[in-house]
Amino acid sequence: MKNKVVFFEIPASDFKKAKGFYEKVFDWKVELWEDKGAMAYTTAVDGDQNPTEPGGINGGFYKRKSKNDQPSLGVETESIDQTLQAIETAGGTVVTPKHAIGEWGFMADFTDPEGNVLTLWEKVKK
Repeated sequence: MKNKVVFFEIPASDFKKAKGFYEKVFDWKVELWEDKGAMAYTTAVDGDQNPTEPGGINGGFYKRKSKNDQPSLGVETESIDQTLQAIETAGGTVVTPKHAIGEWGFMADFTDPEGNVLTLWEKVKK
């Protein structure tokens, strides 16, 4: 199946506090990235940091910019450009255009017709 949910993001003002909470409550492994964010492992990963369990996803914490920030999820697509066109045709809106995330891939944010913000993820083609 294509266009799977592949990650989640949770806003946080205090990464250490978020780490303590999610590790204690859900037994996640949370890896802090100084003041830049944190990675949340909810399932085992391989050498490329991809989940090894079917249906498992991992995610992270990002710096809260506003009290209105909400958790979001990421949907993997073969082509962000084509998916953004389909989103606009179907009544959605591009919030953040396609942009590179290091050497790993690309992201873009959009809203659906109900105003929900979601993220697209496109892996680097090898």
